[in-house]
Amino acid sequence: MRRELHGFLDDTALSADAIGDLVLAASEAANNAVEHAQQPTEPFFDVCSVVEDGAVTIVIEDHGGWLQPTFPSTRGRGLAMMRSLADTTVTARSHGTMVTIRNR
Repeated sequence: MRRELHGFLDDTALSADAIGDLVLAASEAANNAVEHAQQPTEPFFDVCSVVEDGAVTIVIEDHGGWLQPTFPSTRGRGLAMMRSLADTTVTARSHGTMVTIRNR
C-alpha cells in the first residue's frame, strides 16, 4: 500500500516531506485497521485517495467494530502520530471505522 500510495502522490505538487507524512499517516491507519477491527464482516480494508485542487484526501476504512483503548497502556500513540502528520479524523460506526487524512 505504501509503495502504491507514494507513487500516486509523486504525481502531485506536494513536497517530498509532505508526501512522506501522508504515507506514514495512512500506513498507521492501515495497520490499525488490520490490528484493531473487531469481528470484521470483510477480511480487508479499503483505501481511497483523491487529489483535488492541490489537496490530498486519503480514506482508510475497515469493516469491523471499534475497539475501545484500554488504560493504562504502553501503546496507543498511532492516532496522535497521525494527527501530528496530517489533519486526521476518525469516524467509528457499527459496521467499520473510517479514518480520513488530509494534507495541511
